Amino acid sequence: MSVPQTLSRRAFLRATSFGVAGMALAACAAPAAAPSGQPAADGGAAPAAEKVTIRFHARIGQQEDTLYDMQMPKFMEEFPNIEIVRESFPGDEFEAKVSTMLAGNTLGDAVWSALGGATINFMWAQNIVAPVDDLVSATSVDLSQWYEGCLNAITVEGNLLGLPFKAHPGLAVIYYNQSKFEEAGLDLPAAGWTQEQQIEMAKTLTDRTGTPPFYGYLPGTASVWKTMVTLMRAFGGELLNEDGAVFQLNTELGIQAITHLYDFFQTHQVAPTPSEMVGSANDMWINGSLGMLQGGTSVSVTGGTIGDRFEWMVAPNAVGPGGVGGSDYEVDAYCVTTTTQHPNEAFEWVQYLCSQDSGIQLGLIGGTVGGRPDVYGAPELLAFPFRVVFKEIMDNAQDSRITANWRQREAEAALSQLTQPLWAGNEQPTEAFIDSVAQQIQDIMNQPRP
Repeated sequence: MSVPQTLSRRAFLRATSFGVAGMALAACAAPAAAPSGQPAADGGAAPAAEKVTIRFHARIGQQEDTLYDMQMPKFMEEFPNIEIVRESFPGDEFEAKVSTMLAGNTLGDAVWSALGGATINFMWAQNIVAPVDDLVSATSVDLSQWYEGCLNAITVEGNLLGLPFKAHPGLAVIYYNQSKFEEAGLDLPAAGWTQEQQIEMAKTLTDRTGTPPFYGYLPGTASVWKTMVTLMRAFGGELLNEDGAVFQLNTELGIQAITHLYDFFQTHQVAPTPSEMVGSANDMWINGSLGMLQGGTSVSVTGGTIGDRFEWMVAPNAVGPGGVGGSDYEVDAYCVTTTTQHPNEAFEWVQYLCSQDSGIQLGLIGGTVGGRPDVYGAPELLAFPFRVVFKEIMDNAQDSRITANWRQREAEAALSQLTQPLWAGNEQPTEAFIDSVAQQIQDIMNQPRP
């Protein structure tokens, strides 16, 4: 990917490989909430005289950990009466950890959560996270600072359960090897390109006889559910019905969409089958074995590892018969716990983590940024050409849908397992096969909420 002349190559590589950018941005914290104590004139609470300790539970991640190390000292300098203590857990243990802490009466004051896997719905059902509507009202927080679709995604049963911390438009991005495209004399993918054009480009780029082989396109089948969300929208349908109760893969549009995906692997033979994969999708992208890769905004961090190996850029998903390429809001959030004795101070920290400053810093560190238009449109980030495309996609992202019974994680895992024979060539997307897959997913969706 070409970098503007105003940014050195070294600076770009540092930013896209989780290096901390050498620029300090002024913190953009929201107005201070009144700490716990006596009622204040505005209906909040008067400042407490003693210092308050706020424990927050974070998911471990290199990008996020770097941000916390940057923001915690700044916050405590600005709010000297609040001490912030971080307690981090691995993502695959997170729900179990916070549930155990709740049961043991050791849960802290603020907590990471996410729409992914219906994590925030689970935390709501377990009484871990509290609505923040009253805190928003008491502190006059302007919710228009965040994308409406992000706020909707973390609103459960009419309750806003936090503020958007990080957000992206789902598997809505096609990364492409610009060097290979130019060598082949192909036009570069751009907004408005079609699925038919993508297929022809992938065919031209594919060279299975090379050492190693070169594949024209790898769809996001590591997360089949998210891939099918975008693809069914491209065909004019939805993977879930409006209330999330019905799985619609075995509809006419669903079969068209999954057949289109199958064709990349077996009919057109432009995608590596599971047995042809060498490492992960990101590994093959970094190694220069792919002409195009479908992914989220986080794949951009691979730019630091790619270095000067090849030039790359991004485009939106190719447009299908439905007139769109398909997208959906994916959101991480920070929430106030139900057990905190200091909700005002905890919410102050939540606001700080979800501020414009924090959102921009996430981008400068490298990866997915804050779920705010003033972050996606920040000049510091738009200096990177790929983020200009990210902004265009995010500004037009489609609303999220999850399973009505909140067993999202189970349904996603089952769909990935059940469709694996398609990409391997052991099954075809016949009506009978898709009906069988759809029924097994529907059986999961018919179970009660966890």
